[in-house]
Amino acid sequence: MNVLKFLNERLEEIFLVVLMVAAVVIVAIQIVSRKITETPVPWSEEIARYLFLWLTWVGAAFATKEHRHVNIDVVYNRLSQLGKRTCTIISTLVWIVFLAMMTYLSLKLTMSVASGGQVAVGSGLPMWVPYASIPTGMALMLFRLLQNCWYDLRGGKGEKEVGLE
Repeated sequence: MNVLKFLNERLEEIFLVVLMVAAVVIVAIQIVSRKITETPVPWSEEIARYLFLWLTWVGAAFATKEHRHVNIDVVYNRLSQLGKRTCTIISTLVWIVFLAMMTYLSLKLTMSVASGGQVAVGSGLPMWVPYASIPTGMALMLFRLLQNCWYDLRGGKGEKEVGLE
């Protein structure tokens, strides 16, 4: 159970740190290569761009987990407690439906790209790899949103109270 707890708490964070370090190293290699040898590394810009895609989508999942997405709460703050609860339920349901649809559609797109056998020009990386960042991020966001809903339904109880200790 300790592995599940660790993954629950740190999955996105570790993935984001590894991706960021990789992107910084690749961009640094590109800069040094241009300054010293005056020859750019052909694959570096492309890979850095794909790492940025992964950082974006996994970062969105991390923001979902941490309740850090941007909210416009001017009207929300003026609602009664019942109005706030109703607004939260409706927006959460809309978000769940949206994420479920986007996960399905982006997975379908990724599988289509994979079946086409496309590869990136500079790096030779299969194009399904950067495309896979979208369904991965959407699915992680959906999972974290459902997880947050579960905790809220249990009265705001966190991991310890629901058995992920």
